[in-house]
Amino acid sequence: MARDQIKVPFGYEPPTETHKGTILLFETFEDWTETKLHAFTRWAEERKFVRAVFYPQHEETLRRMDIRCQQPYYARVKHLENLLEQVDSTLQLDLDKWEGKRKKYTPIDTSLTFLTDKTPGPHFVCMSDRYANLFVTYPSFKEWIKKVRLVIINQFHVPLHGKLNEYAERWEVVDFGNGS
Repeated sequence: MARDQIKVPFGYEPPTETHKGTILLFETFEDWTETKLHAFTRWAEERKFVRAVFYPQHEETLRRMDIRCQQPYYARVKHLENLLEQVDSTLQLDLDKWEGKRKKYTPIDTSLTFLTDKTPGPHFVCMSDRYANLFVTYPSFKEWIKKVRLVIINQFHVPLHGKLNEYAERWEVVDFGNGS
């Protein structure tokens, strides 16, 4: 099999890669405001992410995870679409509605596999502190924390699960409420 040859001008140096990858947001998004979204996009731009994928979860998934949600899936998606239209960012903002098409419980493993196969890496998973506490208790957490980095939003100010200490180098906590 022959290698592809490309022609470049004398002295050409390939540009250094300055962008990271994709951040996947798992959240209900019903309490997200324009201020919180702007704080998130500023943070993601500072960290040089290329893409952010917003992944609202279906009511059935949230119910199985014991996360209460006041609004139905379609209302939360519509709210998030309106917020995303108002954001001017260099970041590519995508809204993934796959779970709405399924209309049933989707395990987080299935969602992560779907999103990581679909988007370029490296992958970062962003979720609130209550989501992270649930995610860490799943059997597949050990495999996923090796593949992705976890970004925990300090939203509900709940103490983090002790199992996270074993993987301290693979996660970080951020707070978008005050714009940091």
